[in-house]
Amino acid sequence: MTDIQKLSGISGVILAGGQSRRMGKDKRKLEWEGTKFLDKVCLTLEKLFDEIILVTAIDDYPCGHLPVRLVTDAIPHKGSLGGLFTGIQEASHSFVFVVACDMPFLNPFVISRLCALPTSDVLMVKLSTGYQPLHGRYSKRCSPIMEEMIQNGNLRIQDLIQDPSLSVKIVEESLFEDIDPHGYSFLNINTPSDYEFARKAASHLKL
Repeated sequence: MTDIQKLSGISGVILAGGQSRRMGKDKRKLEWEGTKFLDKVCLTLEKLFDEIILVTAIDDYPCGHLPVRLVTDAIPHKGSLGGLFTGIQEASHSFVFVVACDMPFLNPFVISRLCALPTSDVLMVKLSTGYQPLHGRYSKRCSPIMEEMIQNGNLRIQDLIQDPSLSVKIVEESLFEDIDPHGYSFLNINTPSDYEFARKAASHLKL
């Protein structure tokens, strides 16, 4: 497998503003491979992007030791769509690649392969379980459409693919079979049982 190269013309965005209600504790600070969940995500994206924007609901996560710029939601209480809208607004590049803070198996080779695909306003992966809007690439042309969606009370990021003014590319999981055969890149940790599953999966991968 070749070395990872930095991606040009694209910013990394990490959404870290959730309430962690189902986890029962701040999942950003869960232990993972000797560090915190969120720190692990930040350090993974550092391999790929020269600009990383961390979006939170409030300024409540110390990140002076991380290669990120912390911003808070431009429009509060609008979920992941509001966070992505903020990240796109803040990004200095024309495109962003967005992930959630609770994805411990993020694979830089998967992200690199995705971002090497021809440009489109929306690039989203579709698994057998559905669309993965928080592992996708978006252009700044999405920004006004996102703002209109927020104003209309529609907070489903995947509904961007229905807008006729945007160019859309949907990718099937088969694209990554050789580098992520289990599809762990897209795994979110929302509950204690999710966390336990991820810990067991990580130990098996090391065997």
